Amino acid sequence: MDNAKMGQFIAELRKSHQMTQKELAAKLDVTDKAVSKWERGQSYPDISLLSPLSNILGITATELLNGEKAGPEEASVETSVVKALEYAGKTAKSKIKLVQNILAATLSISILLGIFVVSIINVAISGTFTWSLIPISAGIFVWLVCFPTTKFGVKGVVWSFVALSLFVAPFLYVIDHVINRLYANNAPIFSIGIAVAPISVVFLWIVFLVLRKCKARKLRALAALAFLASPQTLFINIMIARALGQPWFDVWTVFNVSTPIMAAITLFIIDLVVHRRD
Repeated sequence: MDNAKMGQFIAELRKSHQMTQKELAAKLDVTDKAVSKWERGQSYPDISLLSPLSNILGITATELLNGEKAGPEEASVETSVVKALEYAGKTAKSKIKLVQNILAATLSISILLGIFVVSIINVAISGTFTWSLIPISAGIFVWLVCFPTTKFGVKGVVWSFVALSLFVAPFLYVIDHVINRLYANNAPIFSIGIAVAPISVVFLWIVFLVLRKCKARKLRALAALAFLASPQTLFINIMIARALGQPWFDVWTVFNVSTPIMAAITLFIIDLVVHRRD
């Protein structure tokens, strides 16, 4: 398979269909940078993309692999290639699904065993549930947030974020209630957490949506998000300091606020260097 020949063939067919690289990339759910690399012969499409790409360009998978139009006598070969591609795609998907099922089962069993162990120890020592409510609630919270992603992969990320948004407040309330009941120190865990959590959750949603939408120039998108993280960090530090009755401006505040800015500058420079090479 000649990468350069295939790339030139893809470029010619794309132009004949009056499509830009960005439009073709959108149809395949890839970046226009990936399409550009195909057409320059620097890389080639993933095997799972050969069938949809050939359909979009109005050719067969065999013609796409060969980088040229084929004669009618190669129809039987094309059928074999299509079947092989379909089988490869199904096999890859089944392997991914198996890994996801194993990860989901491992997560569930580990958390369940952890909850069982701490419950037995707590009841054996204290005769009731006291401190074990903290790891139990933490385990349930982690399971609710992580299970959708481990089970369904990228498709489950949205549900993980939904679970995080819905259950972070109840989780903080349980932690606050248990700690204050055990130690009677009236620590403002819930009041601080309920003020900080919405800001953090909203920012995580922004990060998720931006990275999901921005398939090209992800480094630049990360740089912009890092800049946004700086004022968010400052606001959180101020709220925590006020709740604890402490001064909000100190060396740690400077460090926490400046670190995202430095990360943003670094990512922006890397993005410029990478795209200059391309």
